[in-house]
Amino acid sequence: MKSDTSNSQRGRFYPVTRSQPTQSTVSAPRTDGDDLRRTVLSPSTPGRSRSGHPTSGGTPITPRTRQGSKSSELKSSLDPLIKNEIERNLIEIEAEAFIRAFLYPSAQLGEPDTVMERDRGLGEACHEMLQEGISDDDVLMSMLTDDSCPKYSENGFTLLDVTKEEHLYTPFRKLFTFISAFYRLSLRKQSPPLDIDAAWPEAVDPKPQNPGDTTPSTELLRRDFFDTHNMVLKFSPRLVKETADLKPDLVLMLHRDKNPDEKQPSVYWKDVKVPIEIKTTFKSEGYIIAQVARYARAILMEQGDRKFAITVSLSATHCRLFHWDSVGCHVTEPIDIHTNPILFIRCIARLAMMTPSELGYDDHFSNAGRVLSDQELTTTLKVWGSPIREYLDREPGSETIPEQATSSLLELDTENLLFESRGMLFHRYTRVWRGKEITDIATWKAGPTRVVKQNWAEDTRPCEGYFYMLAKDIPAVCSLVLMEECDRTWTYHSRVAERDVIGYLRATEKNSRRGASVQPEGKRSNSGPNSSEAANAVERRSRTPLNVNSGPVQSLERVLLRFVFEEEYRSLYKASSSLELLEATVHWIEGLIALDKLGIVHRDISDSNLMLPVMDQKSDTLEGSSKVAKIIDLGLAHFKDPQSGDELSSGSLLAPSGLPSPDGPQSLWKGTSTSDARASRPHHHITGTLPFIALDLIQQHIDTPNTTSIEHAVHHDVESVFWVLMYFCLFQAQGSGSGLMTAALDGLTSPVVAFVVSAKETILHVGKVFTKFIGPFHELRDFLKAFAGYYRKCFEDSQSIDALKVLSLAIEHRDKLAQDGKENPAPTTVQQPPPMTPPGLTATVDSPKRKFSLLDDSLKTPEGMEEESEEEVATQRKKTKLP
Repeated sequence: MKSDTSNSQRGRFYPVTRSQPTQSTVSAPRTDGDDLRRTVLSPSTPGRSRSGHPTSGGTPITPRTRQGSKSSELKSSLDPLIKNEIERNLIEIEAEAFIRAFLYPSAQLGEPDTVMERDRGLGEACHEMLQEGISDDDVLMSMLTDDSCPKYSENGFTLLDVTKEEHLYTPFRKLFTFISAFYRLSLRKQSPPLDIDAAWPEAVDPKPQNPGDTTPSTELLRRDFFDTHNMVLKFSPRLVKETADLKPDLVLMLHRDKNPDEKQPSVYWKDVKVPIEIKTTFKSEGYIIAQVARYARAILMEQGDRKFAITVSLSATHCRLFHWDSVGCHVTEPIDIHTNPILFIRCIARLAMMTPSELGYDDHFSNAGRVLSDQELTTTLKVWGSPIREYLDREPGSETIPEQATSSLLELDTENLLFESRGMLFHRYTRVWRGKEITDIATWKAGPTRVVKQNWAEDTRPCEGYFYMLAKDIPAVCSLVLMEECDRTWTYHSRVAERDVIGYLRATEKNSRRGASVQPEGKRSNSGPNSSEAANAVERRSRTPLNVNSGPVQSLERVLLRFVFEEEYRSLYKASSSLELLEATVHWIEGLIALDKLGIVHRDISDSNLMLPVMDQKSDTLEGSSKVAKIIDLGLAHFKDPQSGDELSSGSLLAPSGLPSPDGPQSLWKGTSTSDARASRPHHHITGTLPFIALDLIQQHIDTPNTTSIEHAVHHDVESVFWVLMYFCLFQAQGSGSGLMTAALDGLTSPVVAFVVSAKETILHVGKVFTKFIGPFHELRDFLKAFAGYYRKCFEDSQSIDALKVLSLAIEHRDKLAQDGKENPAPTTVQQPPPMTPPGLTATVDSPKRKFSLLDDSLKTPEGMEEESEEEVATQRKKTKLP
């Protein structure tokens, strides 16, 4: 651990320097238009909104978690889910607003920008050269004399009036190459000269080969446009076992010495900076948008150091640019490339000139955006400690940054991620790495092994780090070293004024609803290639934003958080014996009770969030410093409702002073005495993984689907521990010949909620499964049977189970098993669940568990009952699982 007093590196928005509104308070006016952050949702922000409690989240009903498999990345699997997710999440804005907001993120809002004006002038000069077809530069002249490179005539660009898509690939690539070369050469001739490749030095290993050797590379990488229409781009092996069927027509690719005029043997998504999809027309634009959405997803999956992606769709007459982040997508209105060539040239040139940070790369990672697919380099991550706040929906500028910011430099194991979410497009993008802390860069001296987690958290949830801080004295909860607030989606979205918004782009329709084409910067010509098609394809409509909301709701924004934890733990599926699991059960329940005393409910107890202590590698015994089993992942934790009768004595449920109530300045949130209180607003508490959710929570929802009074309490989390153990035993007993156990497992893992409820009722109230309870962990039967008996008694007495009573049962059976010494060792290899497939998809493998989502044919999800644990599914069961 180190301290650094450099103000330039301290704070939570260091990775990307962006122009932001000058006022730090939430209600302060923007410098360039209306403040969109906490107003009634308009199409200026992505359409997803929260329902119910503002800190319980409002994730979409559709599942966004999927597991990698041989077919998971194929078009047939992805397109239906992609189209469903992007609906009401594509915000169409004016082209100039998009350019300023997303292509020039450092430009000051509401003020002239010298870089933009410089590039505008170069765009005019480039357009003039394409008209005249003459250049003093030999390189540019050779391109202009190439018959396959379009020129510009009075009717628009030549060579683009074609009927076949494949006839557009070469002309567009040649045109883009010329535009890029023109800007590159022109900037080199200016005073002072500027090399657009200077921000892209060749990546070097941050780990010195020799002590003290940290010399940076002097070689510069290039970005050029490549034709990839007949190539399937490749993923890293960690993502899919079989290459997905993704073939962008052109890509802006980072390379060392490739020739864009030659066919490439292979192209990897890791090297792609901007993918481009080309069609002859925009008549079926919904299909085109789904394609570029898949490209954006591929980039964000593959490039773990990237925070957003930019894609382009292109036809013979029009162009659109898309900016994709973890919340939604902003897209330009259609740009008529023939009547507005200068704007089109500026867009293409800017994409070829942007720096890594401007393209979304996070320079807290070493060599961010510059590691090629053929390189194997050490990856380091610098994490700066931020003040841990209770809530994240305030301006960071309103807080005092400590004079000394603690930081940690970690060498990450990027090839063996401990956890990686696999959502569609708009989700938390959770990743967990193992990392060695570097205490001396010069000698590369390694300190303790840490666990690093990052995700895009909803900005009005209680901060996950705040829960860890409150629980720092609970042995059974993982220990947090430091947390950093790195960036937030609002820094992008706040750069778009409401007056610049056209409306939602209806991407699921065959012919998308679109705004009028962009007015040209110069004189608009009346004709051009495919002019009649262009007039029909681009529907003209009012600039008034679509009225898509019926009431006041809050737009969804996210904060990029990084956590560094003290140590890693073993997966439940590495258990050595039944006795170890019973000992861990005691620790888990003790931890849940301790959290409850702090007023915290976990709400996501699952087999992935209950961990075992690390074993001593030499003696196969528990290490003394890590002998306590752990509860991890407080990302969905919540404060208990005060109106439940078990209020906290502290003021931890109160919002920071000065934050306006979302219901208006005069409103009081239900059950509180102050408009700043947060935890008691009615909302659903049903979260987690379906096989592990407490039975009565599911039953309450089915019986009263529209209620807002369902409360998730500590006894529900304790019951979830029982279901984790039950599922574990049933799964390990597969193939042992017990039909009762097989039937119970099939019921628990069914995607139909009614079947899951029936299976749970049979296990708890009938108990037949315990009559032939076999398998490698059959010694757990007595405890599980005792819990079921206690549950039945409480049910008959119309009472909830008592967490302390369940704890005493666990202690009793643990001590009895240890004393008897009758258990048999578990097999060396414990079975692990197969991959998960989302409900509604045809899977080649059975799904062992599903996140809570009522998506079967017979049950519909009511309003306010959205799936909350949106992507917490590991891509594979590793030896360890981390917070």
